[in-house]
Amino acid sequence: MNFTLSWLREFVDFRGSAQGLARTLTMAGLEVESSRPLPSMQEGQEDWVMEVAVTPNRGDCLGILGVAREVAALTGGHLRLPPALPAARSSGIDRLVDVRILSPDLCPRYSARMVLGVRVAGAPDWMKRRLEACGIRSINNVVDVTNYVMLETGQPLHAFDADRLPTKRIVVRQAGEIQKLTTLDGVERALVPGDLLICDGAAPIALAGVMGGSDSEVQWDTHAVLLESAHFDPACIRRTAKRLAIHSEASHRFERGVDPQGTLYALGRAALLLAEVAGAAPVKGVVDRYSRRAKPAPIVLREKKVSALLGVELPRRRTEHILTALGMKVQGRSKTAVRVIPPSYRSDLTREEDLIEEIARLTGYENIPSRLPLVRPAGGGSNHRPARERKLRAFLLGEGLTEMINLPFTSAEMNRRFRGLWGDKRSPVAIVNPLGQDRTELRLSLIPGLLDNLRTNLAQKARSFHCFDFAKVFALDARGAAEEKQQVAGLLYGARERKGLRWKDETPPTFLEVKGIIEGIFEVLGIGPEPAWSNSGVGSFLHPAKAAVIRLENRDVGYLGEIQPDFCEAAELEPFQVFELDFEALAEYAPRQLTARPLPRFPAVARDLAVVVDDAFPAQRIVRWMKDLNHALVEGVEVFDQYRGSPIPEGKKSLAYTISYRAEDRTLTDSEVNQLHQQLAARVAELFGAQLRM
Repeated sequence: MNFTLSWLREFVDFRGSAQGLARTLTMAGLEVESSRPLPSMQEGQEDWVMEVAVTPNRGDCLGILGVAREVAALTGGHLRLPPALPAARSSGIDRLVDVRILSPDLCPRYSARMVLGVRVAGAPDWMKRRLEACGIRSINNVVDVTNYVMLETGQPLHAFDADRLPTKRIVVRQAGEIQKLTTLDGVERALVPGDLLICDGAAPIALAGVMGGSDSEVQWDTHAVLLESAHFDPACIRRTAKRLAIHSEASHRFERGVDPQGTLYALGRAALLLAEVAGAAPVKGVVDRYSRRAKPAPIVLREKKVSALLGVELPRRRTEHILTALGMKVQGRSKTAVRVIPPSYRSDLTREEDLIEEIARLTGYENIPSRLPLVRPAGGGSNHRPARERKLRAFLLGEGLTEMINLPFTSAEMNRRFRGLWGDKRSPVAIVNPLGQDRTELRLSLIPGLLDNLRTNLAQKARSFHCFDFAKVFALDARGAAEEKQQVAGLLYGARERKGLRWKDETPPTFLEVKGIIEGIFEVLGIGPEPAWSNSGVGSFLHPAKAAVIRLENRDVGYLGEIQPDFCEAAELEPFQVFELDFEALAEYAPRQLTARPLPRFPAVARDLAVVVDDAFPAQRIVRWMKDLNHALVEGVEVFDQYRGSPIPEGKKSLAYTISYRAEDRTLTDSEVNQLHQQLAARVAELFGAQLRM
């Protein structure tokens, strides 16, 4: 927004230099980006051209009147409006033009005024000088007057040659079936049904709020002018202007919102100037169609809220004076609050915080003391999650896995194949504007991203690839609400990379090695319950005989296994292992505080137990049973061997366990250990149908 200092002084009285004004406006939020001297029309005097950066929410400052309001509020100067012809109540204009609004949601108000006897010529030098200083090219006195009033008030105007309007019936409507319009720049524009048009009957004559049409433009032989002053929906104007790549002074202002109450004053101001510079005779009366009168909603301003946000106590008289100076009405006073009605030209003021920001601006940010708020120390538990995340990452890095960081997008096909831990009760989150056809949904699992990383590394001639990802996955529940949770997943392809001459001796990781990594994660996180491993309910993308679901207290917290052979064959990959864990579920089982206990004083005694069971029998069943016994002398139990083959019958397997016995107050004798061990062995054989091996 450009303006000259002399022009601004016609709206408001203030003392001080151009440099002082620039500093005052900048500190109040209207940043003056540049100011340069301009020779004044009066000899021996100097004028200034100032450029102000106006934020998108302050469309009221895209006219000199808006800047003058700010200056008056900041300096206490008196605001005055340039003269304008009042809108008479005569109905004479109704016989000359008719206005209908068919799209009131997109055009709440449309005002028009007729000017006759116009003599089109060049604009006077003083007007040309001001327009050119503000970066607008002079065209003729009629068009220059509309631009001049737009710079003064911030209200864009448009002038139609009334003699080129055959029906004299102005219709504001959406384009609908109208497909083309030739604008003032001579370019034929392709329209879409949602574009807003100004039509003469059925014929389009302007692209509302953006640019006029060539068929109705003011020319050198124009004698009658129809002036348009309207209020259009900002979103509609912006969509049309952006789609057609048209950035006009009018669209720039309509996109940011103009004052719906300012249409008539702008018409009166333009009619008066046309009478002065073009010898015109304005017709009495105006056409004003105001279908949807919007009243600013009152805002309750609380004194405690002002002091809480600003950190300083301000007298109510001071805050009310600031708000009144900005054109707001203060009413409904109580002991603790007031009701404030913002002016129609301040559409950015909608809530209490907006008013407090205005108070801070005019008080001066530099006048608000900088001090730390009073914070009462409060106790509370520590946040253990960051520490657990660091431990988990450090462990996986130590196991030779490289961390990957992937975007959360994937294809619908990969989400269908890899559902992660969500199950069938969740659906994927679709992306409205995807990056590509292969990235249309948010991921249900971390595995698809790791597969992309695998393909990339294999394309770079990598012999093996071990990696993990620690990130969020997303899904929709049955009600359509979005959910997200933190998970960790790993992929192990090929032998672990070794340096030297013996790397070929390495073999790819097996299911048991990955199981060992999972157990290491549980140990690092300090998870108390013993995990259960089950091959029931594994995903279809895993090898049915080389996969397992991980359960904690009958709750699925992860899975691991070898990728299904058909998938590997289709992708031309060697078999490889993957795992995925629900980190948030694991964190629920992790202890808040680690405890230490002294080393035992007396030695432990170990005994082995070997049993023959069915091939499908889970080895952990016996381990869990012994731990659930909670026997005082049984310290621990673990599986150390599994065997199939002669002399074990077909369909059977041999499991070997080591059981540790220890007493806290004495050294156990062989006799009592043997007796207890025989009792446990007999119970195992009886409960699980196992055959004891000697």
